[in-house]
Amino acid sequence: MNRRTLPALTALATATVLLLSACGEPSEQDEKIPEMGESSSKASASASQSEKGEAIDRPEMKFPTDFKITFDWQEPSDPDAAAALGDAENYIKAIHYGIIKQDPEDAAYKFYIEPSSQAHAYAKGQIQQYVDGGWSLKGELRNTDAKVVEGKAARTQVVTFCQDETKAFGKDVKTGKEVSGSADDPKDLHYSVTVLMRESEKIDGYWRAVSIEGEQGAAGCV
Repeated sequence: MNRRTLPALTALATATVLLLSACGEPSEQDEKIPEMGESSSKASASASQSEKGEAIDRPEMKFPTDFKITFDWQEPSDPDAAAALGDAENYIKAIHYGIIKQDPEDAAYKFYIEPSSQAHAYAKGQIQQYVDGGWSLKGELRNTDAKVVEGKAARTQVVTFCQDETKAFGKDVKTGKEVSGSADDPKDLHYSVTVLMRESEKIDGYWRAVSIEGEQGAAGCV
């Protein structure tokens, strides 16, 4: 296994993901907020139906002391852009939380995706890769230089940022030891990541990921 914490992003970089032209409206089922703690077992608490984004009962994610995920950027002045960026951050964080928990059905990432979307499949597949390999995470994953632009479809925002994996490593779940291996080129540990976010029709300030793509070794992120 290489040191990169997102092994599937390389494949995404070669795929065509129509982020800027995503269309279609979420169904009534899609508009339901996942219950907190929901995975293969029943939920232990329910999410708030408040209209204010800051009052939404979002999943709590606590990471172990040997892994740190940071987001170094300023919040946009536009309220929609700021809310979309905040939940894109939560989506990325939730994927890594699922890896730490070793649960491909973890409730945290499900809270931040539109069901059956490409972002849903990516998050679940990403976590499953680590579970199948017997790996977790250690070190620090840095995310910087976020930009947010309004998408072409209604209630969408496109979030782009840089991800630096040079200080993040795989960890053997059983032994706790760092998984050996390194990237062929240091540039391979830097990505430009783009996430399409869409706001709920019914819940103000609640944004969920629709799709994600990554460009490995992007010039602006190396």
